[in-house]
Amino acid sequence: MTDPNTRDPLLQKIKTLEARLAEQEALWEKDRIAAEYHRRFLQFIPYPVLIRNAKGLITYLNPAFTHTFGWTPEELKGTRGRQYIPARLQGELAKKIKALPPNRNVVKLTTRRLTKTGQVLDVVVRIGIDRDEDLQPARMVMVFRDVTMEKRIDRNQGAINRISQALPQYPELSRLVEYISNEIKELLGTLGANVMLLDEKAEEFYVLGMAHDDPTTRERVIKTRFPVDELLSGQVVQSGKPLIMNYLPENPDTFKSRDEKIGYRIKNVMVVPLHSNTRIIGVISADNKKEGTFDQTDLKTLSTIAATVALSIENARVSEELKKANAELKSLNAAKDKMISHLSHELRTPVAVLLSSIKVLSKKLTDLPEATWHPTLDRMQRNLKRLIDIEDQVYDILEKKSFHHTPVFSLIFDECADMIEALIAEETGESRVVQKVRQTLEKIYATPHQDAVLVQLDQFVDGRVQALRPLFSHRQVHLTTQLIPVPDIRIPVDPLQKVVDGLIRNAVENTPDGCDIQVQVHEKGRHVELVVHDQGIGLTEEAQKRIFEGFFTTQETLQYSSKTPFDFNAGGKGADLLRMKIFSERFNFKISMTSTRCSHLPDATDRCPGSQAVCDKKPGPACDGSTRVSVLFSLPGDTE
Repeated sequence: MTDPNTRDPLLQKIKTLEARLAEQEALWEKDRIAAEYHRRFLQFIPYPVLIRNAKGLITYLNPAFTHTFGWTPEELKGTRGRQYIPARLQGELAKKIKALPPNRNVVKLTTRRLTKTGQVLDVVVRIGIDRDEDLQPARMVMVFRDVTMEKRIDRNQGAINRISQALPQYPELSRLVEYISNEIKELLGTLGANVMLLDEKAEEFYVLGMAHDDPTTRERVIKTRFPVDELLSGQVVQSGKPLIMNYLPENPDTFKSRDEKIGYRIKNVMVVPLHSNTRIIGVISADNKKEGTFDQTDLKTLSTIAATVALSIENARVSEELKKANAELKSLNAAKDKMISHLSHELRTPVAVLLSSIKVLSKKLTDLPEATWHPTLDRMQRNLKRLIDIEDQVYDILEKKSFHHTPVFSLIFDECADMIEALIAEETGESRVVQKVRQTLEKIYATPHQDAVLVQLDQFVDGRVQALRPLFSHRQVHLTTQLIPVPDIRIPVDPLQKVVDGLIRNAVENTPDGCDIQVQVHEKGRHVELVVHDQGIGLTEEAQKRIFEGFFTTQETLQYSSKTPFDFNAGGKGADLLRMKIFSERFNFKISMTSTRCSHLPDATDRCPGSQAVCDKKPGPACDGSTRVSVLFSLPGDTE
């Protein structure tokens, strides 16, 4: 039998233990519920959370972490998580925790992390640290906040504000587009960025400023023009809509011409149009993004920059064109003054000779009755006085003096031509002489109708060369021909002869003794080309701009002298090439000139001794001047 004295205390102990067990189960239930709430909290919290144990191994990461970075628990649990930390930042957190005082358990860090796809994100991390009995870091909880978009927006807004404020500081177009390109390159993190303007007439893009990691590439691209249909930018201009291409085809033939010109392959690109009023003046493009790919935020940023700078670019371009036009006007004004000075020189000498001749003639006629010759000489003196007055007016023009303006050239031609004819008719009554004078004037100034005929240019040029050779036989120039048989062209013979003779004469007169001249005739595409290439003194840049405008001589007026035709530096009235230009428009051929000025004669005032042998004795480089004149004749039936 059981002792009743011992059973009651035992039952009491059992009840006490059962009460404690119930309390413990209640606590366990509370812990379970708390753990469930904690798990649910971590599941639904919008910020990425990661937990590491005392060994630094990942034991937990929430769905927000997977959503933000792409890494799943299966991929990171039990690892140190080096997959999502950039290599250069691997030891950053350990150093921060090691430097943390023992009484502090929270670290805040602004750093960068990698997504599973390789994208780099800017993040702010708060780390809560549990310490062991020795106050050494044990488990830690890390909460991340992705601030990539915030930083991009702040950076983009700052850049746009900076660009807006800096635009007035760049009135020059080339400096402006270079500044914009550098800002875009740094802002978007690309290998290159540029502003390409559209040349609507040539249907080409040209680059005035570019930003690129490689300076050589930058210089090469700036000097290159791109046909509109050769670039993706052409599609943007046609559609008026921006374009992103993150994966350009690797087919070498697709953009082979473009890549050869710029010297590198474009892997991804973003292009936005530059709108000015109702038209597109060009595009802004960025290529080869260094990290990640272009996205809609990049596109909005670049579009905003394009809208901000378009007006400034257009204003700078218009300003540039106005400056060029102003410089052109100044150049034309200088050419006008030179022409007037040249005509003044042409008038002064013959008028002085005629006045002197009249005086001599009057002395020789003193034995004759004065009534028979004095009126005629008096009339001549009065008209020469009018020419002297005209020359004085020309002088006043050059000296910027004030005078009563009269139409000088029309007065000279109209009145002199008619009066000469009238005087001859009145004084001599010889109709044959009057007719001869009229025919001479018409031959020089009139443009009678001329019939076009078929001409075999190679034979025609050969005939003209043979006819002209005796005229410059006193010169030591070596004229050779390369006349390849060509199809017939259709043109009047008289203007063709004037063109051929004029080109050969100009070449001989501008080529020193001992140098070469080559005359060529050959087919060129659907045309027949005549080329006269001399190793003469060449033309200055200013002379090349004005050479076809008429009454423009390549020599300074004070150095001008009328020598025998075909002499070196014989000079002329500057009308030959103008006449050729007029013929080209009238008879449908094209004339052009390229020239290199001799390095010994950089200025128009420099004089050439006229002999290569003399030049060879001078120190310095060899004579290197040359001029090439090309005349393209269309074949019969070709409408181009």
